[in-house]
Amino acid sequence: MGCIVNGPGEMADADFGYVGSGPGKITLYKGKEVVKKGVDSAIAVEQLINLLKESSAWIEPVTADSGISATSDGVSPGAHQLLPSEPN
Repeated sequence: MGCIVNGPGEMADADFGYVGSGPGKITLYKGKEVVKKGVDSAIAVEQLINLLKESSAWIEPVTADSGISATSDGVSPGAHQLLPSEPN
């Protein structure tokens, strides 16, 4: 994510980008390539999710009742995992 001035440079190494491009407008990137310009900010998150899904990069969020973790390390999203240097 980024602003209209620094956004493209800030997300240059990202797989996907969501950059403000003017009042109420967003530009979506895949890598360094502009995929959609002038997307209304009211639908920009939905458009980004669609782009992720089209690119097979979307992972469905975990719902409280599913009990299934979407993370590869088996830790539920938002759960705190103690590191060896942390006190119990």
